[in-house]
Amino acid sequence: MGILFLTACQKPVGKKEEIGKIEIATTGCLRGCPIVGLQIDSSFKLVYYGGYKSKLQGYYEGKITQDIWDTLNFKLKHINYRKIDTSEYLEIDGENAEAIFYWNKQKRHIYRSIYENPDSISDALIWIINCCKRVKLQKSKDSIKFETTYQNIKPPIMAKYPIQFPPPKFPPPKRKKYY
Repeated sequence: MGILFLTACQKPVGKKEEIGKIEIATTGCLRGCPIVGLQIDSSFKLVYYGGYKSKLQGYYEGKITQDIWDTLNFKLKHINYRKIDTSEYLEIDGENAEAIFYWNKQKRHIYRSIYENPDSISDALIWIINCCKRVKLQKSKDSIKFETTYQNIKPPIMAKYPIQFPPPKFPPPKRKKYY
């Protein structure tokens, strides 16, 4: 009876994490959407900024889990983040998102309307933004620099007194009749 022993000279095959970092920021909207900035990198570090109407105001830091990171990579692979068309964007009055995906010394900068025009990309962005709800966040001692800019935009403010037009003059002026 013989024993067969095989060895391999290659490195073990593991998951190759393509994404290095992602940044997402959202704008406010007239109905009170929160302004947030979020950054997650491959070291599982999550950085959060809460601005206007956000539940957490200021800068926070935390760590995501391996499961969140794996799901994030799966969602980004599903939307094919490297080939998202960056020219198709029409900003509307609603919550808009700005995202920057970093991988292998490359990056893709996109803008997207979320909620008003839902698609798989906006669904993935919303899921990533909500990651901060699954992480224990600690208040940061310093402000944090984001490459995204949407978190810096001041939201529109509704006027306290709506614009009023003068009432019509009575009786209305007579108009010529055309036959």
